[in-house]
This record gives sequence, C-alpha cells and structure tokens, in this order.
Amino acid sequence: MRKKRIFITGAFGQLGDAVIREFHSGFDVLAADLSIPRQKHSVCRTAEVDITDRRKVQTLLKEFAPDIVINLAALTDVDGCERSPVLAEKVNVGGVENILDCFQGLFIHISTDYVFDGKEGPYAEDAETNPINVYGRTKLQSEEIVQSRSADWVIIRTNVVFDYNRRTRASFVKWVVDSLRAGKPIRVVDDQWNNPTWTVALAEIMHEMINGGVRGLYHYGGADYLHRLEFANRIADVFHLDRRLITPISTGELNQLAPRPLKCGLKTSKIERKLNVACIPIDTSLKAIYSKLQG
Repeated sequence: MRKKRIFITGAFGQLGDAVIREFHSGFDVLAADLSIPRQKHSVCRTAEVDITDRRKVQTLLKEFAPDIVINLAALTDVDGCERSPVLAEKVNVGGVENILDCFQGLFIHISTDYVFDGKEGPYAEDAETNPINVYGRTKLQSEEIVQSRSADWVIIRTNVVFDYNRRTRASFVKWVVDSLRAGKPIRVVDDQWNNPTWTVALAEIMHEMINGGVRGLYHYGGADYLHRLEFANRIADVFHLDRRLITPISTGELNQLAPRPLKCGLKTSKIERKLNVACIPIDTSLKAIYSKLQG
C-alpha cells in the first residue's frame, strides 16, 4: 500500500521545516519553494516552483499526483504587500487559484489573524473579519477562494509563528536572540497583542487534523496572550540574555507603511475541543527551542 502523497508549498521557511519534519516519515512528501536551500532536506523530494507560475504548478501537480496539499506559500512581508499590492494579490490569491484549478484532494491552507482589524482580539472563528492592510485583505481573499473552489479543505488561521531557524531572516525569536547575544539594543513594541505560535506545535496540529478527518476553519495559537515586548522578554529569560537591552516602543513610533492590527490574536477553544488538545505555553516552546540549539 503506497503512502499518501503530500505536496508542501513554501516548504523552506521556518514553518515549512517543521512541517517536513512532522510528515516525512509517514507520507511521501514533495517539498517545493522558490529555491531549494544548499543544505536541503534529504528526507524528501524537492522541487523549485513559483506558485504564480500556473503552467509549472499544474505540471508538477499532475506529475506528483498528491493526495494532500499543504499551502504555506505566501507573501508575508506586511510592508512589502503594501508597497506591491498587485504582487501580493498575485501570490496570496492567484497562487491559491493556480493550485485549486487542478487539484481535487485535501487542501490545507494557512491564514492569519490579520484578517481582523485588531480592535477586540483575541478572535474566535465566527468573529467579523475586517482587514486593515493589503496583506490581511489578500489572505482573506485566499480563504474565500479555498472555500468556494475546494470540496475538501482546512483553513488554519494562526499568528506570530516562531522558531529559531538559522536560514530564515523573518524570525522574531532569531532576531531577538541574535541581537541580544551580540549585545545590540533592540526596540520592541508594547502595544501589539497576540498568542505566538510555535512551528512544531502547529505542524503537529495539522497532522492530528489529517488523522482525525477534521475539516473547516480553525484558529490555532499558543496558550499565552501577550504583547510583543513581553514575548521578547520571555525569549531573553529562557536564553539567559540581558533583557535590559530591550526598550519598549509604540507601533506608531515605527512609522511602518502598513497599518498593524494592535489587539489581535486568536481564540483556540474550537480546535482544542475538536482534537482534545491543549495549546502550548510560550515558555515550554522556548525552552524546547533552547534545548535543541544547545544540543
């Protein structure tokens, strides 16, 4: 009996690494991204693909014939999306369309708490969406595409996904750890609230949803609801670094191009009840990361 085949897009970011590790032993995995790292995963097949390239996507899907697609590919640079809204829509919406136009199996799509306006978080699945930036709007559009074009789908909204990945620049934990280890002062906002999500825990949740036949829209995040400054302080404490190098700043002082939802984050009771799981405390996640790096 052949293993089920999983096609992972955006497979070489920090979440993709965790998803590959979670699934490679029990499934036939094809890990795809814009480029393959020099030190690629030897545990599965790999392919270079841009999900905006409709012909390449369809050719790859036809050749590999996956049972499941896990779509991690997205333009997640929030200010970059604001600068290039056409590109953001092309990747975050058009890329999803390209896959679903020629795929009929289980489609697992990762979305974001940025589909909300950040006025009354944390949010449950049935809360009213109201994105305030291009990134959030394109991700909400992608959700609508999934629900309208796929007969077999899971959407997981998550937030502030973290790990320590030497290869990935877009990692809050890596930025904090590397800066403090170098004795470099950093400024961290104290008015953006979320429940940060460990990549390993999120990958495990995907696996449990597949095994349990769970479908639909779900929220998943960590157990702790806190602002970004407190997250940075927790990182400093677990990694035995000097939190005195961390200075609070407001989001407004950063003068970022794209507006940020401030009180965001996600309520996770629906998925906890469905799978009979408990979300992981942030210190537990950080201690596991620290131990892995020490090993």
